Amino acid sequence: MTSKLALVVALAALALPGTAAANLPARLIGISPQNAANAKDYRLMREAGIVNARLPMAWSSIQRDNRAAVKPDWTAFDHDVRLAAENGIQIMPFLWGTPDWVAGDIADMPIRNGWERWAWTRFLQDAVRRYGPGGGFWRGEEELPYLPIRRWEIWNEQNIISFANDPSPARFGALIRLSGRVIKREDPRAEVVVGGFFGVPLQIPPNIATGDFLNRMYRVRGVKRFFDGVALHPYVGEATAMRAQILNMRRIMRAHGDAATPLYVTEIGWGSDPGPTRWERGLRGQATQLSRSFAMLSANRRRWRIGGVWWFSWADEPNTCQFCSSAGLLTGSREAKPAWYRFVAWTGGDPEAVPRAQFGAAE
Repeated sequence: MTSKLALVVALAALALPGTAAANLPARLIGISPQNAANAKDYRLMREAGIVNARLPMAWSSIQRDNRAAVKPDWTAFDHDVRLAAENGIQIMPFLWGTPDWVAGDIADMPIRNGWERWAWTRFLQDAVRRYGPGGGFWRGEEELPYLPIRRWEIWNEQNIISFANDPSPARFGALIRLSGRVIKREDPRAEVVVGGFFGVPLQIPPNIATGDFLNRMYRVRGVKRFFDGVALHPYVGEATAMRAQILNMRRIMRAHGDAATPLYVTEIGWGSDPGPTRWERGLRGQATQLSRSFAMLSANRRRWRIGGVWWFSWADEPNTCQFCSSAGLLTGSREAKPAWYRFVAWTGGDPEAVPRAQFGAAE
């Protein structure tokens, strides 16, 4: 056995408990890239065993100008959907980001007045009619594998000011109610997912604790009819700390008669730099936390009704948030970190699809 193959086998062996593959199927494991992916990236995702990618569908980028003057520009998102479909990867978008011709800031939820609600409604209609079943995109791509978008995540980390000006459970609940109504009218079998809550926000207020926000969101009249799942981003220092966040969410969901609704972990990750934040664990620490978090989700998948988990992120990207810049499974040059080997052991992907990164003494 070569030394390279021995390393791969050793890392894979550390990744899985004996029954993990049966408890957390590869189809439930996806990737949430932070950077634009190209054709090579999507081919590597396929080789990594990834069948689901969570991508931002940023309204502010797609429709920069007033709809009355300029139609939405789907070119960039078409590109991703096309590359993903070519490689058998299903896209789940999260829709967010209000353009400045609708409201004052990208983080303003478009729900405050009739103009904002009308503009958001038309954007949702356009998106489902383009990428949903029988959508215009698919009619123009007959040679592609047919993978229409059926699951739509609404907003992102709506309980913190990074993504929501003046976070408000009432306004967000109204946004979910409107979004679900529109999407399900266009595709009655579509699934609407409540955007991923940032697990334990700092600076409360102005941020709002996940449990408090979720509890108050459920009180919005009629909201439950219009969503099919709730998402969480349980960023923690130690994987074991996820348990308390998930149990708290499940407790609140049960209290509102919603015990059967799936929970989606639409972002989870750690950086491979050594610090200084609690989410940066070093190269080996990143791999260890990935294994521990996946093992916990696997062991409790049915009890917690886990509908899927998406690792953040695919590759390192400089000049992003402090831990984000080293959160990738791969380096910026698409070489494998130790976390890559743990990840593909869960998905059944090819560990040798990319070269191993050389970190020297730092590894």
